[in-house]
Amino acid sequence: MTELTGVFAAISARDSSDECRPGPGAPAVHHCMSFETPAGACLVQLDTTGTMPIPAIGETIVLHDQPVTVLTVETAYTRTEPGQPTVFTQVVVDTVA
Repeated sequence: MTELTGVFAAISARDSSDECRPGPGAPAVHHCMSFETPAGACLVQLDTTGTMPIPAIGETIVLHDQPVTVLTVETAYTRTEPGQPTVFTQVVVDTVA
């Protein structure tokens, strides 16, 4: 097995730590997805139990009945201290050309 170093070692150590172990009755995964304009203005923020599909760059999606094009997507995967898996996704969108 390859020894992990640097960033990979930090990820593995955090995931193996007691603070990242699910406790009894830990809730299901939490997913927060925000949709923003290219200038950084928040358009929509969705918080759910369970995961939502993550849109692809270049895809046309519909937010509150308005079509927009996905410019960038950044997703972070982590766990809270009680051990709940948590996903944060930031989606930058623009008007459809």
